[in-house]
Amino acid sequence: MQESRRRSRLEQHLLPLTRRLLSSAGALSLGATLGCAEEPSAKPLAESPLATAAPAETEGPVQPADGALIPASSTASGTADAAPQTSDTATASNPPPASSTSAQSVSPTSAPDPASYGFPKDTLILHVGDSFAGSLGVPLGKRFKAAGMRTVLKFETASYVPTWASGKELPSYIDKYRPSLVIVTLGANEIELANPEQRASAVKRLVGSLGKRPCVWVIPPLWKPDTGIFRVIRENSAPCRVLESDSIVHDIARKPDRIHPSDAAREVWADAVLAWLAKERAPTTDRPWELRPAP
Repeated sequence: MQESRRRSRLEQHLLPLTRRLLSSAGALSLGATLGCAEEPSAKPLAESPLATAAPAETEGPVQPADGALIPASSTASGTADAAPQTSDTATASNPPPASSTSAQSVSPTSAPDPASYGFPKDTLILHVGDSFAGSLGVPLGKRFKAAGMRTVLKFETASYVPTWASGKELPSYIDKYRPSLVIVTLGANEIELANPEQRASAVKRLVGSLGKRPCVWVIPPLWKPDTGIFRVIRENSAPCRVLESDSIVHDIARKPDRIHPSDAAREVWADAVLAWLAKERAPTTDRPWELRPAP
């Protein structure tokens, strides 16, 4: 009798435990059947889109303080065979609406083959300047190459006339490459200077560093009226020739920054500059890139 009572008490004690164990086993079996997994104590942090997204590529002049000599904030240089990168942010105030005129509307119906111009083969052209030099220099360099010439494109996207005039880079390029022709595209970053006359000495100094070699200062297609910097360049850049791009291309399409020419418009610009160079070249025996005197 006592043994029966002990067994009964033991069964009463073990029965709830057995039921709990069976319940857990059933739950585990159900979890395995549904493919459930134990939920982790903490979910991994999602990677921030701001940290992983590539920055938007924008271009544009950066306005220096009046009279300041400001080094370039970023540099992009290379040959015209590889498109350099740019990384400036447009800061022009109240830009005009983007041109609705397509680049094709100002493009020649059929641009001549660069080789047909009879440019002097095996000569080297050095092109320097700001982001507009990059915009023009890449397609123009391809055309020079197609005509049998070599080109070197060096530009700093946020650079200014005094930076190039006083720095060591330009003289070193002249020394290293001994170019037959130098193309300068500068001044866009100084388009709003309150006192542009202060750049006169820098323009003269820059041109003086080129020696007596032929040179062309290309003023970019304007997206807004300037305060006089390009007049200062025209008046102080002799013996370099000055090419005002607005005289050879009109109402060109712009990139979203409403400042730089669109990709198609850059091709148009390069074709027009190439044609202008062919027209203005007056070679001599020892100077194959001699240009006609300014009219």
